[in-house]
Amino acid sequence: MRHKGINQTFTHLQTSAEEDQEWEYSRARDMAILGLWDEYTLSAQRLCERMATVTRQIRPSEYETFPTQFEWLEQRETDLIIDGIWSADLHGDHCLFVNIGEHHPEWHTSIEAYICDTQVIDEGFFLQYLNTSPKARTYASSFRKNGYATMCELLDRYVREGKLERRPFGFKRTNA
Repeated sequence: MRHKGINQTFTHLQTSAEEDQEWEYSRARDMAILGLWDEYTLSAQRLCERMATVTRQIRPSEYETFPTQFEWLEQRETDLIIDGIWSADLHGDHCLFVNIGEHHPEWHTSIEAYICDTQVIDEGFFLQYLNTSPKARTYASSFRKNGYATMCELLDRYVREGKLERRPFGFKRTNA
């Protein structure tokens, strides 16, 4: 009888240790995904800046340091290519940037920027980024089954934890 109690205690300790390992992996995964989030918003901002300068919709004298709002952009050209590696498709409040540089490390990466605030990301657009960016390949498999629902659950958890806040057109990172 006493032997059984020891085995049960050992099993409980083993399960607890496994849960701790899973928590660490989850925390590390969350940090990596939020790092990819930050990279996405920075890329969206920079690509909108480049589009504004390439199409001459912004002049250096008008340049504001690190703008995040580009709602004034107009689609003046179709099939716009930025820096020879990014295609740009401005449509409504969004611009879809796709890396077309065959030898570029981010080839096929898709970034859909919300031009009214490049810091806001729609859950579907972020999921698309994770599925297309070579940098996110490790984490994309977490979203293979029920991808959109899994992404929504994850982002809702980040909202509860204070890491993101919900906005009308997606989510935005907090300072937490």
